[in-house]
Amino acid sequence: MELSTQDRRKEQRYHLTTAVSICQKGVSQVIDISSGGIAFRCRCEQCLLKKWQVDIVDSMGTHLQELPVEKVWESVGDKKDYASVFTTTVGVKFQHLSAAQQLALDELIY
Repeated sequence: MELSTQDRRKEQRYHLTTAVSICQKGVSQVIDISSGGIAFRCRCEQCLLKKWQVDIVDSMGTHLQELPVEKVWESVGDKKDYASVFTTTVGVKFQHLSAAQQLALDELIY
């Protein structure tokens, strides 16, 4: 028996339709988030590093700053299949969040 992707995950993922992630390489569309990490769509030209810091901003004014992340996976789609400029999907996990960052993240999720 093969487990579904959701069953293999350690944390519950929550869809965020009104949030973006921001780093020095550009702005990306957040797909979902958990206490362990986020998945987002970005331009393949952004060529993200293995580790970096990201801000998360949502439409309600929540702004999480300088969250350290590490890339876990990346999937590049066919550009002609998308109506959006965001053709790459990336999954990252959070790395060593401060207590204040973890609290702010929990407030955004829950």
